[in-house]
Amino acid sequence: MGAQGDRIFEITAERGFPDPWLSFGDSLCDEAALSTELTRAITKARKNPSSRTRTEVDRVFASKEANIRRCGGILDQVLDDYDRSGMWSALDEKAERLNIADVLETWGRTQALHPFPVVLRSLEFNWGYMKQHGVRAFYAMTRGYIERLQENTARWHIAWDAEVATGAVDRITSIECDLASIEAPMHCDVCKKTITALLYLDE
Repeated sequence: MGAQGDRIFEITAERGFPDPWLSFGDSLCDEAALSTELTRAITKARKNPSSRTRTEVDRVFASKEANIRRCGGILDQVLDDYDRSGMWSALDEKAERLNIADVLETWGRTQALHPFPVVLRSLEFNWGYMKQHGVRAFYAMTRGYIERLQENTARWHIAWDAEVATGAVDRITSIECDLASIEAPMHCDVCKKTITALLYLDE
């Protein structure tokens, strides 16, 4: 076991993660990082309400909204490019041949620090979905997830604006929206590992 996974790791060590998937994954990491930054900015604005602290909240909201739009744009471009090139059929064929247990064994050497190894379970789900439904269907599903992340940020922004207008603190919406955002890398940064395994399978 581990033969496919070891070879994929060797190629990844030589080449790194390919774009646009590297940029896509990094942007979804930024979704979580910006959520943490936003939570801290809101906490400061609640403790010390002023034009300066509220302007900082607005700045981080704008960055977060722009980032998630960029994520959607990257994925839209990939969907269009792969549709035009016929890449999906080649990826589907590779997904069929990928030995999930084998590759997970390689990842599991370093990614099972916690009793519930989120990264491994996410990889397992992603490859399983691709095998069952097709690689394009997986990324169409992912595009819907990006839209829900956009809606999540919009909901948070509306709640914050209402809080500023009324003075009624809405901690629950902040907690819920932050949790939804910080989960994103466990799906979409892991996603770049998912697709890299297929792209490098026959190298």
